[in-house]
Order: sequence, then structure tokens, then C-alpha cells
Amino acid sequence: MMSILDLAIEEARKHNAEKIQRISLEVGAKSGVVIDALEFAFETVTRNSMADGAQLTIHFIPYRGECISCGHQFDCTEFLVCDKCGNFGKIISGQELRIESIEVD
Repeated sequence: MMSILDLAIEEARKHNAEKIQRISLEVGAKSGVVIDALEFAFETVTRNSMADGAQLTIHFIPYRGECISCGHQFDCTEFLVCDKCGNFGKIISGQELRIESIEVD
């Protein structure tokens, strides 16, 4: 969370912002991020910064794959196996952890 805050502050300063009002994140289902821990860390690391009191918005990105044989896109559980033809797939979403947007004043 500290790295996310550092990036948000750096970007806000580039645009001469005085305060960060909201940070919106994209978090993938297979990113390894524990949402509750992320929210707790956000409250802790934003104290006494230009993001103090800011809102955190989290957009959940599902774990999805695409079959390397037939091209079918599918929702994944644990394994990347196509639910149409049974062949293996590649990950197309679900590992993200990125800043989607920053709202500033």
C-alpha cells in the first residue's frame, strides 16, 4: 500500500494538487491481495499525508482465461482449463494490482 500511495502522491504533485480525495484500484482475484488488509493499510499509511481522509475504491477483476486451442474465454476457478474443449488456457485477467484513477483537489 505504501508504494501505491507514493505513486499517487507523485502523480498528484505533477498536477499541482493539494489533496488526494480518492484512489481507485483494480485488484485481481488471483493477485494475492487480501482486501481487508489493503483497506486497513490504506487508513494507516495515508495518515498525515496529502491523502489523509481520502476514499479507497477497489474494483475487483475476475480470474479469467483464454484457451490456447480454441480461443474461448472462460472464468477460472483454480485451473486454467477451457470449459468448452478441455484444453489448457492462458491467464487474461485476475492478477492485476494497479491504480485505476486518482481524484485530487
